[in-house]
Amino acid sequence: MVCIMALHLLEDWCKGMNIDPRNCLLIMGVLEAVDEGSIEPILRSSIEYLCKCKMRGSIFVREEGAFAGLCELPSAV
Repeated sequence: MVCIMALHLLEDWCKGMNIDPRNCLLIMGVLEAVDEGSIEPILRSSIEYLCKCKMRGSIFVREEGAFAGLCELPSAV
């Protein structure tokens, strides 16, 4: 159920921002204590491929009780 919700969230969010969901990564379960500005550097240091990711925003997901972040990548994942 969570995977379907995450996929729909990714597709809807990308459509609203007019970006290709194949070039994006959805980060789920981000705690409120983590600010949006620190997500991008964490991803960049974790995986070399994500070094060019660009944080596009974050929203609160009520069903998860946590935030989700959308990162755009230079090419399809």
